Amino acid sequence: MARGWPIGLLLGVLLGACGGDDGPAGGADDAGTVGADAAARAEAAVDGAPDATPRPPGIAPRGAVAGEVAGEATNPVQVGQNGETSYRVDVEPGEHVAFRLDFDTSLLWVTLVVARWDGTAPVTIGADDAGRGLRVLAGFDADGPRTFWATVQAGPVAFAGTLTVTRTPFADGAQCSADCDRLLQLPLPNDPARDGYDVSAAIMRYQFGRRDLVMFLRHAGQSMSDLGKAPFHPEDLSQWDGQPPGTDDGVVRHLSHQRGKDVDVSLYGLDGDAPWRSYCQTRVVTDGYECVPATVQGFDADINALLIAAFFESGRVTMCFLDQELIAAVQPAAARAAAAGTLDPALLPLYSDGSHLQHWPNHHDHVHVRVSEEATPAGP
Repeated sequence: MARGWPIGLLLGVLLGACGGDDGPAGGADDAGTVGADAAARAEAAVDGAPDATPRPPGIAPRGAVAGEVAGEATNPVQVGQNGETSYRVDVEPGEHVAFRLDFDTSLLWVTLVVARWDGTAPVTIGADDAGRGLRVLAGFDADGPRTFWATVQAGPVAFAGTLTVTRTPFADGAQCSADCDRLLQLPLPNDPARDGYDVSAAIMRYQFGRRDLVMFLRHAGQSMSDLGKAPFHPEDLSQWDGQPPGTDDGVVRHLSHQRGKDVDVSLYGLDGDAPWRSYCQTRVVTDGYECVPATVQGFDADINALLIAAFFESGRVTMCFLDQELIAAVQPAAARAAAAGTLDPALLPLYSDGSHLQHWPNHHDHVHVRVSEEATPAGP
């Protein structure tokens, strides 16, 4: 299935954003011309100035959200009791936009909501209301220029803080060739059915991964969507600062998940869905729980073999953790897929080498994927 803009146009946007030979794609300091036109359109849309160019379908008309203000790189925010303020940001294709709201940790009732213009109306695609002193959400649209709004909502106490908007060149793909270790938040899915993943139950400040891992997650989601499968559910990647999730609260949730190299992904059942659920009876072992032999039920080994293959295609996966009983089901499923031509036979050894797919307790309901932190060779 074709996705996004023509590759020539997208590459032109990305190369312009990266500054030619000056170095790899970067963050806010590198964004420069990427989004400059969109930002100008957003400002014009807010202050009432006429647009210099025709408006693309993905760019909302003026005042689509009442009281919207143009979102700058740094925005001082003051919202009255039970009030809200919406910051409009117009982005170019190939531009990841991150919204970070910092505020006093004594404030509790603060919500950050992101909406996207769908061509006719603003549609909410995600919200973050958890944790102290920080709210984080990100958006991305490969299909064309797009308007997003970040709305700050205050609770029963007036709110003051700072909203930071960071634009970073980004492109989807099964491989990463440059700037692969940059920490980025997994973008909110514009449509979970099409993007192939659902983060509605995730803790947003724990959804940060290396650029390459974020790319591979989105590639896996799109692969499942192309097969007509329901969205899977990525849970923890790393914190916004690269630390293991839970470090901020003093209750660390993982021994790994540092620097954005790891992600936990739900698995598919025979019913076609991929919620977080166990696919076997479990027993207690030294390090947690594992499947009781011969008790696997409802597990779709064929689809999960293809899900794992979507990550293996990157050439950057160093290991995946899965319960040994589920591995025993996935290995012959991968062989069947290779024989049927739906899985690259070159990937088959990765299912049985004992490293790329290996047993670890507490992985009877999800697969843990880790990517390499070694330097990535230049792409073709």
